[in-house]
Amino acid sequence: MKIHLIVNENARIGARQSLLQLLETKMSEAGVEYEIHKTKREGDAKRLARELSLSPEKKTIWVVGGDGTLNEALSGLVLKETLCFGVVPAGSGNDFARGMGLPKKTEAAIELLLKTKKTRFFDVGRVELLDVPSTAFSFAGSCGCGYDAEVCHAVNQTPLKRWLNRLHAGKLSYLVTAVLQVFRNPRFSMTLIANGISRSFQDVIFVCFMIHPYEGGGLRMAPSANPVDGKLSLVIAHGISRFRVLTLLPTLLKGTHIKHDGVVAFESAEVELIADRAVYVHTDGEVACQSRHFRVGCLTERLQMPDTTKSLQADEEATKE
Repeated sequence: MKIHLIVNENARIGARQSLLQLLETKMSEAGVEYEIHKTKREGDAKRLARELSLSPEKKTIWVVGGDGTLNEALSGLVLKETLCFGVVPAGSGNDFARGMGLPKKTEAAIELLLKTKKTRFFDVGRVELLDVPSTAFSFAGSCGCGYDAEVCHAVNQTPLKRWLNRLHAGKLSYLVTAVLQVFRNPRFSMTLIANGISRSFQDVIFVCFMIHPYEGGGLRMAPSANPVDGKLSLVIAHGISRFRVLTLLPTLLKGTHIKHDGVVAFESAEVELIADRAVYVHTDGEVACQSRHFRVGCLTERLQMPDTTKSLQADEEATKE
């Protein structure tokens, strides 16, 4: 079956031609029929994904780029059982690919995707704005509001990320911004309705709704997140001093932050949040909007993908040993 590749030409700035050459070489070596669809501007990935997935026949679509390109393509996809989807990491964060157990190197990720024959249906998240009618956004890995969304907004607004991407050090833009936002990020209060229970939180730093464990370029925000259980893994941080937040940042790398006072973690199929002010909301690292009242859950439709999560499990077991 032909593989349709939606390729972000801006992925890994400075290595555009080598990325295209790598794709062509690997596809040819594997004897796979393929077609490359290049994105030229914002919105192209969404348009291409919709056009390709609308056709009634079975279709395989791979997105080549970072989490932003994935998120844009996902917003255009028509989810159905005849569609098989894949992601080739070629961005600065690549959190979704990491959560799927794909190698960090683009070449190795392509090779693993090509040899993985088993597929599985994975959860897709959806955030619906209740204060802006008929407005909703999908996400494949993570959604969040507060601190993490403020970091994403700041990173995407600064030229620092683009400059560091040229040096293949895009993750540093998240690190620098994350430290700065500890002192800049305004707190908020909220009411959260989940699992039939309404709870109030004051001095909220962030709320994360996770399908996969990772966000922010490798931070293990929700260590136990399961992408096939139909539930969101929530992580809430509140009532923690700014200095202590700074000392807790390194614990995000291993996911041990959830053991600390002021951090609440649990699972829910659907969550409704009402904040005392409009807060930034991100989906897969892309700031989708500002809202004070929204609902987050998993779609009934799911995304069929090569099941590379077994390689992730093997890596985790090796790390524990």
